[in-house]
Amino acid sequence: MGFDSLRSIAGNFQLAKLFMTALELGVFEVLNSGPLDHEELAAKIDADPRATRIAVDALVATSLVGKDGKRYFNTDDCSRYLVKKSPDYCGSLLLHMNATWRDWSELACTWKRGYALCERKDETIPSDPAENENFILAMEVVTRDAAPIIAKRLALADRKTILDVGAGPGNYALCFAGEAPQATVTHFDLRPTSEIAKKFVAGKENSERIRFVSGDFLADPLGEGFDFIWMSQVLHMLDEKGAARLIARAVQALSPGGTLAVHEHFLESSRTAPVPAAIFSVHMLAVTHSGRAYAHGEIGNWMVEAGLNVGELIDYGGAPRILAATK
Repeated sequence: MGFDSLRSIAGNFQLAKLFMTALELGVFEVLNSGPLDHEELAAKIDADPRATRIAVDALVATSLVGKDGKRYFNTDDCSRYLVKKSPDYCGSLLLHMNATWRDWSELACTWKRGYALCERKDETIPSDPAENENFILAMEVVTRDAAPIIAKRLALADRKTILDVGAGPGNYALCFAGEAPQATVTHFDLRPTSEIAKKFVAGKENSERIRFVSGDFLADPLGEGFDFIWMSQVLHMLDEKGAARLIARAVQALSPGGTLAVHEHFLESSRTAPVPAAIFSVHMLAVTHSGRAYAHGEIGNWMVEAGLNVGELIDYGGAPRILAATK
């Protein structure tokens, strides 16, 4: 690999933090209104002019911001993805990544202790309502393009009762309703998440067939008689006992012949590949008390123990994959 490569890995945090801090301070929102010099920009974001000039010049150097003479302006991509009024806004995901910076900065202590303290969170969600809403909207960004692709791969046309466990913003529920015209889709999540999802889903096509149920999926009834249950990016928040328990609870809610589909960053049995899943597992170490990425064999075994017949992994082109099993 060589030392230069090692040094590059170590130094990558600098540009990342500069970029996310600029987003946090509102640099891209302010520049979307028109070009500004460093003093004007500093005044708009309530920052020091000298520091603003140093930081934004570095953003220019890395092509994240443009500069004409003394005035700075947004690049096309930053206006498209980092300005809230844009229909393609994705800034909530980057702000969520910035929020986890504190967790990652404590990685040495977490590594030695064995678990994260989760000081930003109340149970599994951020304790600050604004941060939690941003987290849910970040998950909307993550699922925005993937949900319609996945819904088409799952052969849902004849399904009539669908349950989305830990349903988040509601993109999957909307797409499942679109692919299953006869189905009622139950969106199950914690109450704060459900309230955010209701606002996001309201007025969208097929929203009238989405039913919202608030609860704790490890403690409250999930319902019964579902012919399809979707569980996306949920199990990695739980320890082994909790993950196996949730799968067993989902199986109890399935009707005979029904399908449970689990969508995760699956590791191979060695736990050393693929790279995105291995790094994601460290992320779960850093931001949860006992979560991690799981190998598909581990989850498959819990499915079998719960009485399911496990199929093959479904690769739809994204980094996560889907493991489906039938009752």
